[in-house]
Amino acid sequence: MRKGGQMKILSGQQADNQNEAVRLALQIAGVEGMDTYIIDMFEALPDNDKINAEADKIIGSTIRNRYGNKATWWTERWFVPVPKLHYDGKDIPQIIIEVDIYLVAAAVVRTQDSRLITLAGAIGKPETLTVPMVFLHALLEEDMGRFAMVARDARYTTWEIPGSRPVRLPNDFVDELSRRLKWQSVVSWLEEFGSQGRYVAPLVAGSLLGLAFRDSSQPLPANKEMMTTDSLVSALESMAYQPAEAKEMVRSAAPRLRADMTLEEAIRITLQMGKGGDLQ
Repeated sequence: MRKGGQMKILSGQQADNQNEAVRLALQIAGVEGMDTYIIDMFEALPDNDKINAEADKIIGSTIRNRYGNKATWWTERWFVPVPKLHYDGKDIPQIIIEVDIYLVAAAVVRTQDSRLITLAGAIGKPETLTVPMVFLHALLEEDMGRFAMVARDARYTTWEIPGSRPVRLPNDFVDELSRRLKWQSVVSWLEEFGSQGRYVAPLVAGSLLGLAFRDSSQPLPANKEMMTTDSLVSALESMAYQPAEAKEMVRSAAPRLRADMTLEEAIRITLQMGKGGDLQ
């Protein structure tokens, strides 16, 4: 079990099937409004042999600590992946999904008498899935060929994302997300995560709208294109400046830049400021 984690011991049999186990896991995790349908996307994440071995240890130690070393038990168990979602807009905008695996075990414990209990809590280390907006946009456009596969096995594929670190995602998750996005919107999919999904949905939609607009627009000459921070940084990088150097140059020039400037004018000012010269 994760450091600092603790299994809850509930009296009686609180779960009798997978659906009841899901309900209890969501309740314990404090997740509000999540559609149980979304959990199906993450069911293939746990390594069954590893998670079962860990569950055996946790169940045994928890029962012995509560009822003594002479206690015996029989359990029926379920594993419930519970995703937690947030949006990171820094550098490369992306959705980050942290998935905890919750163990729910209904147990008959025998000492001098018998009792029914239910154990529930997160076990193992959470798995973090990172989905860059450019990757999600490619799924929507059915254009995954734009990304090179760095590595692939039966469970995971690692994708090369330009301008970012390679992204390693479960094959089942990507396949299921691709299938769902054929018949529902990204916003509708995010809303299945409950309150956390509704919070990030406008940010994700705005980012995807920007990518769609960029893909559908013809590039303008620098003397006509309006300046944005990203376009200015990209222009400097194309002039052989390192990314960190380009961003620092833009930050230094920020007091002289205006939203109504053309990209050409902004480049001129930024280069002049970078050289330490005075603007005429």
